[in-house]
Amino acid sequence: MLKKILFVITIFLNFNIQSQDPVFTQFFANALQLNPALAGRDLSPRFHTTYRNQWPGLNDAFITYNIEYDQFADKLHGGLGFQLLHDKTGNGSLNTTSFSSIYSYQLIINRQWSMNFGLKGSFVQKSLDWKNAVWGDQIDPSLGAVMSTQQPQGKNSLSFDFSSGLILFSDKMFLGAAVDHLNRPNETFFYNINSQSKSKIPIRASFHGGYKIRILQNGLFHKELFLSPEFVIDLQSNLKRYNFGTYFVDGIFDLGFWYRHTKFLDSNNEYYSPQDAFVVVLGVEKNNLRFGYSFDINISNLATSSLGSHELSFTIDLPEKRVHNSKFRVVQCPQF
Repeated sequence: MLKKILFVITIFLNFNIQSQDPVFTQFFANALQLNPALAGRDLSPRFHTTYRNQWPGLNDAFITYNIEYDQFADKLHGGLGFQLLHDKTGNGSLNTTSFSSIYSYQLIINRQWSMNFGLKGSFVQKSLDWKNAVWGDQIDPSLGAVMSTQQPQGKNSLSFDFSSGLILFSDKMFLGAAVDHLNRPNETFFYNINSQSKSKIPIRASFHGGYKIRILQNGLFHKELFLSPEFVIDLQSNLKRYNFGTYFVDGIFDLGFWYRHTKFLDSNNEYYSPQDAFVVVLGVEKNNLRFGYSFDINISNLATSSLGSHELSFTIDLPEKRVHNSKFRVVQCPQF
């Protein structure tokens, strides 16, 4: 019964706030999800994977997997990347799978500043487990979901999605912006053509940035010790998500603290804040390997039942034999 209740909530969210995108706490580890301009940011080939379990106390309500690969190509003057993402909502009642190709171009502005421009094209499939769906005409006010539905079963949704982004950076500072769903693809499951205009994905805009502040030239591990205050802001339709935090980096260890504030405008034109949270991020980097773990501590009404959110990431920076042209630059932003 809990599964069906969760799916009713999922249907409500998807058709009233228009299917918000999967998000990660380790924003910059999932670079191609955040901004296509970050493809090839390290100049070396990079393989990355993430597992996120959001609100495990609600019967695994949201589970997301992300796999990325990107590298820099001198002849193309930029980076190439590929991404495979799978998102399970309502314990598998709603599934989203996307495959993306990314290209970024690096422009040298002057001795201090550079800019990357990125483009991303994605094939996206959404599938619905109709057996676990509960529709409004099935619910009796006294007895619950006991009646049969007149809702005809629809089809899986298959669409092409287009995104772009840019990032301006120096050796101490970066500022980025990305725009997703530029073509506003249709994700309807229904055959009724009149509903298609209401099921177009709203454009999502993301803004992010940070500044590197050196504390010590040689820290505990004989490497630079620094902190980096940062922000990530997401705007999509009637939803707004604000993230502010700081990373402390000392050689092989990363420690991050973030605060997230999420709110959306409901049908009464009133803002509702369902996902406020504090976030702790732990990272270890050794021999081109990076492991990250983050935990979202909910401070909203979900705190007593959701059990927070867990996210695990693993990244490999693959060694490259040849040396890149010295005019190309690494994007200086955190890895977790």
